[in-house]
Amino acid sequence: MFRFLLSTFLTALAVPFYLKWSRDHAEGQIDKMQAAVHGTPGAESPVTPEVLLGGAGLLAGHWLLSRILGLRFLQAFLSLLIAIGAGFGFYFFGASGKWR
Repeated sequence: MFRFLLSTFLTALAVPFYLKWSRDHAEGQIDKMQAAVHGTPGAESPVTPEVLLGGAGLLAGHWLLSRILGLRFLQAFLSLLIAIGAGFGFYFFGASGKWR
């Protein structure tokens, strides 16, 4: 049980940082796209390859951690789902600014 919780907790801590970083990256890309074509979105995707690679790295890191901790596939998958949900919660709670 400790291994499952550790895997979930560490991934849940990484998700809000990834979400903030990827949002900043996407907003910067949209600003560049709008400046290039005078206010209309261009043919480029607002999701850059760095953001996709970062997401794949987050998933691979969770998978590697679960392998190191010896979790079975179903445990690792459940841990990932819970961690992503908790990470989104941490991100939105922090972004709302309602700490009290």
